Amino acid sequence: MRIRDLILPEDKIFFTLFREMAEKITEASTTLNEITHELPGGTEKAHRVRQIEHHGDEITRKIFEQLDESLITPLEPEEIARLAPVFDDVLDKIDWVTHQLCNYGIPETNDVLKEYSYLILLSSTEITHAVDSLSTLKTPEDVKIHSQEISRLYNLSTELLSRAVLELFKTQDLLLIIKLKDIYEGLAKVMEKCNDVGHALHDIAMAHS
Repeated sequence: MRIRDLILPEDKIFFTLFREMAEKITEASTTLNEITHELPGGTEKAHRVRQIEHHGDEITRKIFEQLDESLITPLEPEEIARLAPVFDDVLDKIDWVTHQLCNYGIPETNDVLKEYSYLILLSSTEITHAVDSLSTLKTPEDVKIHSQEISRLYNLSTELLSRAVLELFKTQDLLLIIKLKDIYEGLAKVMEKCNDVGHALHDIAMAHS
């Protein structure tokens, strides 16, 4: 029996904190999705995402503080140290693109913005499911399944970006082209960071299979 199989209950605080981070990602993704459906309204919701991002920073800090203090951890210390910042990166990028959306004065929403935000929301749901599966340390295969779904959604997002940019250059409004291209690339960065979370979770699941 490995030492992590004899974990003290209080050492499972890491899974609680990771679950909180996943919830924050879903909360931020939900708000982003709302904004993309309400443009040009809804921009006042950007402050909510900024608050969520700050909460995420605080959770990340707690994870590393706990890691410094714990003698026994449910995962390898380097696995915890890898997961914490990639979760935080997702929140950072959601915050960034949300403020792009709200500050650029986009006159109306479009299907690309809605579809991108929906893919991000779906990815956040898969992240939550993967974290829940990881917390038992008994169902690594479930973690892999959710990680693979995150990868599939990421691939869909890269295809969406290619189509969206091609369609964008058919328009005549040069300033709008610049703004939307920047936002699309910001949304793509969110999906990239979600995929990084998926890779980290998949690698951990493989190590514990």
